[in-house]
Amino acid sequence: MFVTTPEFLPQHRQQRGQLLQIVSAAEARGQLRVVEMNQQVLGNLDRIITALEADEAPGGTEVADAG
Repeated sequence: MFVTTPEFLPQHRQQRGQLLQIVSAAEARGQLRVVEMNQQVLGNLDRIITALEADEAPGGTEVADAG
């Protein structure tokens, strides 16, 4: 279980950017397994970021992701 709040959006966005670079480099090298594993993490981060952006409000809403 992973719980976060809107105050961590900058870190989640930064991690997403780093993962995009990893995926791009792995694709260029033909490392399909690395791409596959990180695509799942990117999907989880996208869901977390989207939910946090939708729920941004004073006090914030916690978002849980079991992935």
